[in-house]
Amino acid sequence: MTRHILAASTSLAAALFLTSTAFAQDAETTPQAAPAVTASTNSANDLSQVQEIVVTATKRETSLEKTPIAITAFSQASLDRAQVQDVKGLADFVPSLHFAQQGDQGGILLTMRGIGNDSAYTEVADPEVAIYVDGIYSPRAQGASALMYDMERVEVLRGPQGTLFGRNATVGAISLITAKPTLDGFHANVEATGGSYNRFGVKGMVNIPVTDNFAIRAAFITDRHDGYISYQQAPDVPGINRSAYVTSGKKYDAGDQKSARLSARWDLNRLHWNVSGEYYKDTGSPILSLMQTPRSGEKFWSAAVDTAPQTNRYSWGVRSNLSYDVSDKIEAVYIFGFSRVGGTADSDADAGAHLPSLAADGTTIVLPNGAFGENNTAYSRYDFTSHEVQLKSTGKNTIDWILGGYYSHEVNKIRFDIDQRNGYRDGTFNWAGTFIQADREIDSRAAFGQAVWHVNNWINLTGGIRYTSDKKKDVGGRNITYCGAPNSANPNCYATPTLPGIFGIDLNGAGNAQDVVNSLNAESSALGYGNLWGISNNDTKGKWNKVTWLARADAQVTDTTLVYGSVSTGFKSGNIEDGGLLAGPETLTNYEVGSKSRLFGGRMTLNLAAYYEDFKGYQVNQATTTRNDAGNITGSQIITTNAKGAKAYGFEAELSANITRNDRVNLAGTYQHTRFDSLITVNNGIYNVDPANFENLKGNELPHAPHFSATGVYEHDFNLDNGARITPRFTLHYETRSWLSYFNGDGTAGYDPANLAGKGLLGTDYDKQKAYAKIDLGLTYSAPGGRYEIEGFALNVNDKRIRTSAGVSGSPGTNGLATVFLSNYEPPRTWGVRVRAKF
Repeated sequence: MTRHILAASTSLAAALFLTSTAFAQDAETTPQAAPAVTASTNSANDLSQVQEIVVTATKRETSLEKTPIAITAFSQASLDRAQVQDVKGLADFVPSLHFAQQGDQGGILLTMRGIGNDSAYTEVADPEVAIYVDGIYSPRAQGASALMYDMERVEVLRGPQGTLFGRNATVGAISLITAKPTLDGFHANVEATGGSYNRFGVKGMVNIPVTDNFAIRAAFITDRHDGYISYQQAPDVPGINRSAYVTSGKKYDAGDQKSARLSARWDLNRLHWNVSGEYYKDTGSPILSLMQTPRSGEKFWSAAVDTAPQTNRYSWGVRSNLSYDVSDKIEAVYIFGFSRVGGTADSDADAGAHLPSLAADGTTIVLPNGAFGENNTAYSRYDFTSHEVQLKSTGKNTIDWILGGYYSHEVNKIRFDIDQRNGYRDGTFNWAGTFIQADREIDSRAAFGQAVWHVNNWINLTGGIRYTSDKKKDVGGRNITYCGAPNSANPNCYATPTLPGIFGIDLNGAGNAQDVVNSLNAESSALGYGNLWGISNNDTKGKWNKVTWLARADAQVTDTTLVYGSVSTGFKSGNIEDGGLLAGPETLTNYEVGSKSRLFGGRMTLNLAAYYEDFKGYQVNQATTTRNDAGNITGSQIITTNAKGAKAYGFEAELSANITRNDRVNLAGTYQHTRFDSLITVNNGIYNVDPANFENLKGNELPHAPHFSATGVYEHDFNLDNGARITPRFTLHYETRSWLSYFNGDGTAGYDPANLAGKGLLGTDYDKQKAYAKIDLGLTYSAPGGRYEIEGFALNVNDKRIRTSAGVSGSPGTNGLATVFLSNYEPPRTWGVRVRAKF
């Protein structure tokens, strides 16, 4: 690891040295340009300068280099150049940001500065990194809220944003600002993309000024590809129904997304109104875990599948921002949002890890216990409504201030079915269950205020405070499960190989739990087994309150350098969970110092930040599975436990430089260190849930937190005599090794966490992503005048296998299955061609 860090650090230092040398050499022959002052007079007209960016991280427009927050900003053009089309694509270009993916729910799971939650994709858990679209919180990182097209800007704020942003911005926030209609004339563009895996997509926009104070804008996107995971042939075992396996049709990890947005803008003297409606549809397929070590003779990007993939997910929403100029110095704002996310999905939960086979006698069929698993989202709908009011100062003032109030209401409904069988889909019955959630609600209320005192021309002091009150309740939530282990009341349990299972009980939506049980028991009784199904209640409620605050000082120490220091806090309320349980809240205190510099006459920007985070009550989600002595599953549920806490500290650097008028370099790097304070738990994927198998994870590193990561981008313009331009682009992303779970390997009770080499029963680091370097390439031809472009690109050129999660199927001492390690992966090597035209 030390060698990797040294190599990466040396490379970064060399790049910085060469950059500064090139500046010095070029400065001898090129007159130094005057520094940019404001966004309205930014450096776009001077190609030798780095373009100045205006952001709204403080709820008012400020220059990025004058904003004392660790923030990375992207325009739509920069997103296009980096081939970023959704939130997860930002991870390579933002310091300390990492992502993972979840299969059947299509969730994107974000980690920032080492803090995140790999289960924050349903109503069970909330994320620590908040996503906002046009200032409106998006509780589910799915659908249009994660897709980025026709953007004005994307801002990634690192560190707690608990004062102005509030809910669940515990360690940071991602703010998506869509492009608004403009009154300056008709504009339109269209883009078509084709590439590997039969990828094809089209996106575009049209802006129409209807009157001198009213304009509309329409934007759309479609993108599809066949998927990366091929189907293996069905196992050739006598007595096995080979037609139960999926060998053709839609692949796993296929994409098929469509979205459209209609926006309108009115400017009526003092009144300004921006409103938009958006629709999204996803009919692609879930991702699928792959075997870390493929079976002999099988391709890596393939799986033995006996559940066909199905996704039919949608979302739609309305967003409104209404502002009124109360006076030349005061503005009132009302922000309203409504969104609905829902749909169905069906996915293979076992990933074909254990196949039927013949015993040594050559005739007995071996059906691995519980080896078939299917996850079916039969119904889901998440409705979210929010209201926010702001009263704030405008223009130049000795004290800039903002006051506000916030309320949101969320209603979540879902029916999620699980079926497990022995061997494969047509094997004998093993276990089944369903979660029917009729009404899970979240109410959040907050009041906030923040002020910036401009002490003099170069010193500013900022103070902010927010009071948040969250209420969560579960009404009518029910878990329905098979009876479990044999008992005196019903000795038929686990003696029912012909039981149909949970699937196929159609109740038109979330359904009524008692109706489901009645239907299941009617089936089991008809087979002579009696009533084998029961209900457990999830009804519960909880309320949590917290005051979060910010204290910050910044100083313009030179005309081109800003330094700042801050202490800020973040808060995430507790969880309600299955079985009527409650988990406590999370809190975070972040200490940070940083600087922002615009150097060499505006031709280079350098932003630095160092932080220390003290995290309390870290909510850790884990699936708790109970088995009987024979290794059969008798119950399973996701629960949230609070770790004592965690610590994280690190250093972040971002550099943008126009070395010459035709050469551009961007560098972003992070060094970080994380550790658990204390968490006593069990790795239930490997060991039985038994006190004897519990371990203390004190000292373990947090997942998705490599010690060092960096991305470097280099572009060069070849200007042709006819005014056209050819631009090659080279991107290198490097990371040292990281863990993909908080277990840091497969340690057992009593092992020494300080000795990470002292692993447990399996003796493996199955959840460790090794250090890697990934290369992306691009080549763009821009026609004279920039009316159209043709771009070729290749991503992950060196075809690295980059894991985003790790799991185990089969565990010693339970069901006797061979242990197979599984992971989700980032896409393999892909390529494409893109054509853009402007009108």
